[in-house]
Amino acid sequence: MMNPMMQLVSMMKSGGNPQQLLMSMAQNNPQVQQVIQMVQGKSSTELRQMAQNIAAQRGTTIEDIARQLGITIPSER
Repeated sequence: MMNPMMQLVSMMKSGGNPQQLLMSMAQNNPQVQQVIQMVQGKSSTELRQMAQNIAAQRGTTIEDIARQLGITIPSER
């Protein structure tokens, strides 16, 4: 059985919608609930900026994280 992060990555790679998995995870994890509340209603530009800020705080980029996970993220428009 895959851990939740790998399940999300697998869904992203296959083009699936991870919302159902996230909602299931949120039932058992207050941190996931908080993340869902933070991202609801945000545009893709706002979400990208949020991800870039979090990555920068950790000394990396979203591109590096995506590369390590083996996923491709769309370029900015």
